[in-house]
Amino acid sequence: VTDDNSRGEFLGPLFVEDKVSGNSYYYPKGIYYVMDYFKTKYGDPLIYVTENGFSTPSSENREQAIADYKRIDYLCSHLCFLRKVIKEKGVNVRGYFAWALGDNYEFCKGFTVRFGLSYVNWEDLDDRNLKESGKWYQRFINRTVKNSAKQDFLRSSLSSQSQKKRLADA
Repeated sequence: VTDDNSRGEFLGPLFVEDKVSGNSYYYPKGIYYVMDYFKTKYGDPLIYVTENGFSTPSSENREQAIADYKRIDYLCSHLCFLRKVIKEKGVNVRGYFAWALGDNYEFCKGFTVRFGLSYVNWEDLDDRNLKESGKWYQRFINRTVKNSAKQDFLRSSLSSQSQKKRLADA
């Protein structure tokens, strides 16, 4: 497993900046290749993607945690490649589930990370708010688009950025 290709170029956008262990990058197009591999290797099985997402540090303040634009870019870019492999290769994907609906306890990391589309205040569990990623995902699920030219809301801006901090196109 590596974050770079044979030319030493990083495969995808920066995922986690870590000066001690090294930066991590994610590769949204990887979901395309994995789905195509499953179709070819296992005879076109019925596929459900049951968890797809990433964690953010719980040390973020409330506003940062709720803004959650990196998660929008992550979900958006993966869903774009998932849609592409379904259309181009006819992969039999029947379900996709973001990881997870709400911030929760992670067995290996406890409450030190957040995964959810909804913010949970660990000090007051009644205090929950839908993050921007949750609002984006809700619009994505509820939207029925008959004209594929209008599907620009799926576009992710993260991969086209050169280390600039911008909001997602969604």
